[in-house]
Amino acid sequence: MDLAGRTAGSVPGGVPGGVLAGMLARVADADKWRAWSRQVAHTGHCARPVRVTGGAMAVDGRTGEVRAEWSSTGEPDGALLLACGDRRAAICPSCAETYRRDTWHLVSAGLRGRDAALPDGVDAVPASVGTHPAVLATFTAPSFGAVHRATADGPCRVRRGPLVCEHAMRSWCDARHAADDPIVGRPLCWDCYRYDAHVLWHAAVPELWRRTMIYVYRALARIGSERSGVPVSVRAVRSVVRVSYVKVAEYQRRGAVHLHAVIRLDGVADGDRSATVAPPGWADVTALADAIRDAAGRVAVPCPVPGIAAARWGAQLDVAPIADPARAAGYLAKYATKTASDTFAGLPPRRFGLRSVPAVSRRVNNPHVGLLVAACFRLARRPECAGLRLAEHVHALGFAGHFATKSRWYSVTRGTLRAVRRAWRTRNRRDSDPWAEAERGGGGAVLVRDWRYLGTGWARLGDADLAATLARDHAAARDAADLAVTARPPDRDGDGGRDD
Repeated sequence: MDLAGRTAGSVPGGVPGGVLAGMLARVADADKWRAWSRQVAHTGHCARPVRVTGGAMAVDGRTGEVRAEWSSTGEPDGALLLACGDRRAAICPSCAETYRRDTWHLVSAGLRGRDAALPDGVDAVPASVGTHPAVLATFTAPSFGAVHRATADGPCRVRRGPLVCEHAMRSWCDARHAADDPIVGRPLCWDCYRYDAHVLWHAAVPELWRRTMIYVYRALARIGSERSGVPVSVRAVRSVVRVSYVKVAEYQRRGAVHLHAVIRLDGVADGDRSATVAPPGWADVTALADAIRDAAGRVAVPCPVPGIAAARWGAQLDVAPIADPARAAGYLAKYATKTASDTFAGLPPRRFGLRSVPAVSRRVNNPHVGLLVAACFRLARRPECAGLRLAEHVHALGFAGHFATKSRWYSVTRGTLRAVRRAWRTRNRRDSDPWAEAERGGGGAVLVRDWRYLGTGWARLGDADLAATLARDHAAARDAADLAVTARPPDRDGDGGRDD
C-alpha cells in the first residue's frame, strides 16, 4: 500500500492520509530534515512558529564589504521559523515555559538581587534588596453566592439558617467533594448567584488594584505617624518609602480571579529615584503587612450598573512574610502562563463572538461558565458598561487585566532577560564568527536585515506532529539531565513540588 500517495481519507492507525503524506515528505530528504529540525529547536520547539522570508548580512561599516551573508532561500520551505512568544500555555507550551522561567527569574531577582552587574552593562537589582521587608499576599474575590467546595475534613456546606433559599433550593450540602469533582465551584442555587456582579467585579479588578496601592501609602502614613510620634503626610511617606510589587492572576474553580502578589518596601534615595535602597527603620515587614490589610479592607470601586454594590476585595486575605524567595518565585511563576481556559477545559484562550457561544458551551460543558459568558455579552450591550469592553474579554469572563504585571522598580524587565540571553549566545560563539563580531559591534561590522512575514503556524500537514515529537524528546532529555545533576525528580514549578 502506498501510504505516501494517499491525500484523502485516513490510513491505519487513525492518521489522516494528508497528514501522513506531509510527514513522509518532510523526512524524505535527510539534509532538509536536519535543517528543519534545527530550526524547530532554534524556536524552542514553538507550537505555532512565525514564518518569515528574507536574509541578513554582516557588512563592514568602513568599506561596505559583505563579510557574511545568509538567506532563507536555501532553508526548508524557503522560510525562517521564529518563536511566537505567546505566554499562554494553552496556545504554545514551549513559549509559555520560557515565559514562566523568565517570570521566576524576574520575581526572584526582586527578592534576592545579585552582587555583580549583569553582562554588557545591564543593570541588576542589588543584593541588599534581600534585607528589605517583603510579603506574599493573596487577594480574593468576594462571595457572589454559595458554591460547592472541595473539602477533605467535613461536609461541603453545613446546615445554618434556612434550609432552603427563596427559590426552594437547598442552602446546604452534606457531601464531601474531591478536588477534581466537576460540581466544585458551581452554585448551590443558579438563581441566587449574582452573575452580573461577578462579571462587573472582574472588570473592576485593575482599578481595584490601582486604588489598593494608593491606600497602602495612606496606611503607611498613618503607621509612620504612630511609630514616629510625628504627623506624617502621604506625600512625605512617598518621598522616603516606595512600594514595589509583582503580581499574577489565577482563576478559582468558581470562575473568579484572585491575585498573588509579592510586595516589597524600598527606600527612596535623594537625587536618584531609580536606586533601590533600604527603607527607614519604622517601615518593617509588620508595617507593610498591616498597611496591606488596612488598604484591602477600605478600598472600593463604584459599579456603573445601578443596584450592584461597589467592587471590593473578599474577606479571605492572606499576607505572610517571605522566608524562601525561590519558593515564592516558583509559586507566582507557575500561574503566569495560565488562563481561564486552563481552569475550564474547552473555553477558548482567545476572544470569541456571540455566534460561537453554543459551540463553546458544548465544549466547556459547565453551565456556570456558560452563564458567566452570557452575562458578559448581556452587560456589554448596556450603555453604562460600554467602556468596560466585556465582550472583548469574554474568554477571560470579563477580566480585562494583565495576568502578570510588576511595578517599575521591582526588578529587571523581560527585555533585560532577553538581552542577557543574547549576550550569552554571542559570548559563546567562536571569535572568528563574523556574525558574533557584528553582534558585539566590534571590527566595524554592521548587521543588515531584511525580513518579510509569510504566516503563523506550520507550512505542511504533519509538521505539528513532528514538531511535537521533537519537543517531547527534548523535554525527556532535559529531565534526564536534571536527574543526573540533582539526583532527584525535576521541579518544573520551581516551588519544591508544591501545587497549592
